[in-house]
Amino acid sequence: MTNYVTMNKIQAKRFKKLQKELDYWQSELEYIQEILSEWHYKFEEYHRQYCVDHDIDLAELNKQNSKEVAQILPKPVKKEVQFEDKTDEKHFKKIYKQLARKLHPDLGGDEEEFKKVTTALHEKNFNKILDICSKHDIIIEMSEELNKIIEKQIKITKNKINMEKSTYSWNLYSCGSNAKCKDKVIEKFLEHLFNFKKEA
Repeated sequence: MTNYVTMNKIQAKRFKKLQKELDYWQSELEYIQEILSEWHYKFEEYHRQYCVDHDIDLAELNKQNSKEVAQILPKPVKKEVQFEDKTDEKHFKKIYKQLARKLHPDLGGDEEEFKKVTTALHEKNFNKILDICSKHDIIIEMSEELNKIIEKQIKITKNKINMEKSTYSWNLYSCGSNAKCKDKVIEKFLEHLFNFKKEA
């Protein structure tokens, strides 16, 4: 666990509890995202094959509903995560500076480790920041404000998990080997995307 200073015993216990909780939910999110990295492709294959098997002209549906498709499935835009709170930003950057003083390549540090620090800052991933501090025995100044930041991170991570689990790819994965369940997921997807319903 990360070293800490200027915390009373209750704050310190709460910090350790929150850090463990954040680590758990972050691991859960990474596990789900790892599954989805494969199942997004499987969903694409499955829904295309479903359309072939049921004589559904997917190309024509895409053409007829191009505007709706663009709205429902927008192109992803990669951008730096913004801080919602100036206090959060202040704490992140303060710890980042501590890490930079030890890990920056120009100061004799490890280039790969420093890249991880920079990525964690841009992603606003406090769990990674804490892990790196722990790995390199960096003492960071703790406070009740910091505990509140970790609580926010836990909430954000849980929301991300819920969003990932609401995707059609996750629903298809959750069906396991149940073909009827998979077909229902595809039917729901086609209805949502194209307002298309299979004839009974």
